[in-house]
Amino acid sequence: MKIVFAMSLLVTLSGCIAEAKDQKADGAENYALMCAGCHDPGPGHPATMLLQQAGRPVPALIGRKDLELEYLRAVVRQGLIEMPPFRPTELSEAEIDEIYAHIMRGKPSKPATAIQTTKDP
Repeated sequence: MKIVFAMSLLVTLSGCIAEAKDQKADGAENYALMCAGCHDPGPGHPATMLLQQAGRPVPALIGRKDLELEYLRAVVRQGLIEMPPFRPTELSEAEIDEIYAHIMRGKPSKPATAIQTTKDP
């Protein structure tokens, strides 16, 4: 009986693993994995902070309407300033297209500001 249970558990788990491997990340997931750390709004995101210092009206990527797909592809492949280039093995052309679509669908976020705390007297 224990062998039957163990075998059925093994078959079930192997099916879950195979299903997880077949699932492909979409534009939102790839943005979160590859872009958000530097390009989300607010403090702690170096690319956003650099664009804010340069006086860009919408420094975060999400919701920007002034980006063109070909420009995004060029920057992703060649890098820009401190951004390293991404090889096709890291992000395919299709994945870049999906990230671009995710950026265009998004609504611009308001940058987060530091929270100031006051002590009670």
